Amino acid sequence: MGRLIDARTSMNIDAMSPTVTDFFPSFVPVLMGQVGLNVPPDTTGIIRVQLTGMAGLFSSDPDDISTLILTIVRGTSPTDPQVFLSANNYNPEEAGFHTIEISAADYNVPAPASGVLAYSLFGMATSAMIGRVGPENLNASAYTG
Repeated sequence: MGRLIDARTSMNIDAMSPTVTDFFPSFVPVLMGQVGLNVPPDTTGIIRVQLTGMAGLFSSDPDDISTLILTIVRGTSPTDPQVFLSANNYNPEEAGFHTIEISAADYNVPAPASGVLAYSLFGMATSAMIGRVGPENLNASAYTG
């Protein structure tokens, strides 16, 4: 049976907004959630991390397909090792509010020397016509055994 090491939640936008006030810049990764799990450097056994999250958006490009790329990395930078990647496409006739649910896992994770195991959720749009309306969150739980 597994043993819980730590669990954390990052809530960037807590509820869906009925109005769009913030848009993703085109082709620029935007931090949407970040957690730091307390994992002792001397943790033995296989460490595994379960990740869940959510991203709410408003697609409004009337002329082209809009894509929101979501990535979860082990670390704090968009260039750190990817744990999850999804591309979510929206046709012009699908304009409106959308919610993307995320479920991912990281298996056989090395114990961090610093004692903090960080995960970050980034969103990157292919069009400046994708609004950030929420919710935006990232949850992580680390187990061993």
